[in-house]
Amino acid sequence: MKEYNPKDTISAISSPIGEGAISIVRLSGDKAIDIANKIFSKDITNFKTHTIHYGKILNDNNEVLDSVMLSILKAPNTYTGEDIIEIHCHGSKIITEKILTRTIQAGARIANPGEFTFRAFLNKKLDLAQAEAVQDLISANNDLAIKAAKDQLEGRLSSSILKYQKDLTEIAAILEAWVDFPEEGLEFISKEELLDRLNTIYNDINKLSSSYENGKIFKEGILLGIIGSTNVGKSSLMNSLLKKQRAIVTDIAGTTRDIIEEDVKLNNLHYKVIDTAGIRNTNCEIEKEGIKRSKDIFQKADILLIVLDSTQNLLESDYEMINNNFENSIIVWNKIDLKKPHEKIKNHEYQIEISAKENINIENLIRLIEKKAFKGENLSKNEIVLTKKRHKIAIDNAAENLQKVIVNLEKDISSEFLSFDMKTVLSELAKIIGFDITEDILSSIFKNFCIGK
Repeated sequence: MKEYNPKDTISAISSPIGEGAISIVRLSGDKAIDIANKIFSKDITNFKTHTIHYGKILNDNNEVLDSVMLSILKAPNTYTGEDIIEIHCHGSKIITEKILTRTIQAGARIANPGEFTFRAFLNKKLDLAQAEAVQDLISANNDLAIKAAKDQLEGRLSSSILKYQKDLTEIAAILEAWVDFPEEGLEFISKEELLDRLNTIYNDINKLSSSYENGKIFKEGILLGIIGSTNVGKSSLMNSLLKKQRAIVTDIAGTTRDIIEEDVKLNNLHYKVIDTAGIRNTNCEIEKEGIKRSKDIFQKADILLIVLDSTQNLLESDYEMINNNFENSIIVWNKIDLKKPHEKIKNHEYQIEISAKENINIENLIRLIEKKAFKGENLSKNEIVLTKKRHKIAIDNAAENLQKVIVNLEKDISSEFLSFDMKTVLSELAKIIGFDITEDILSSIFKNFCIGK
């Protein structure tokens, strides 16, 4: 945003590129209405705000480019806080691009990525956390991600941060008074009460920070690796989870020789499911490479499904897989439709019996994966969840400096040091909602937006 000029009127295609019933070209800025008036078949200068009108977009020779519906939205009650024009045209890619080009010819410029939302931020229609939530909402691929983005867009995270800031600012004022008027012996609140308030906020902030692990799952999904020896039913399990025949299934050992990846939504979450080559000793160079890639997945996956054949005795390689991946694995005993008894893995909390071939217990397996992902926690519908690494870093920095305030207050350290650390706490919290933010951070945030948002 270094070359950003707020006086420019910007234009962009705000609907997905491609063919459809309609497309939308959006303008925002002081000259949006004048520019639209130049290219529309009717005089719109006296149209009321928040109204929509039928007409035609004309080229510079007054030839019709398309019949459209034109919306006029006057500042300040708009998304950006500026005058906005939205042109709803037929959804041809060629027509849409011609109308966009016509707006540029008439005096607009192409919008930068995220510039509409950036202007909403600058014009105080959204704070920075809410602005980031716009893109999260657009890119959300599951219900939990949508909820987290909506909560943030509606200001729930911002409200919490503002409350922390308000409470800490009151405490900071007391500390400043101690610094500025030490000879007065001022004491607006006892040290014990002050520590109690600080510890409450510290605990709340740490709880918010810990929500990032769940928020990351909401937003990014789970990398789910399916591993095991040959012929235990890994590919059958993948097909069962995907509800389609994605992987080749045969009775021949070593059929899968490379990793197979597929994205899927299961219940509330998004998964990247990876079927891997069966682990065994082999002289085949191709299969060896597949096994090597399988072992790489052991390190990358969020959760590993270790598939075991419930009709066979465990191999040494099975025990090795289990022992090396004990913490992030679920033991999946496959082929229970054959009704043969099998051993259990001692002290492993997450074990389940299924039949991938007969689709037995697959839904329970999915629920167990969710339970494992969230470490057995029951998620509250009212819980605020961090989904941005940037937010977590700021929260953690705030918590670290707040702990310094608490420790130094307990030790009766000079008020100057307490006041300095408190200012750092407030500065870190302010970064989340955009009150103390650098240009580089702003650029990194908005460059990831789509052009028309």
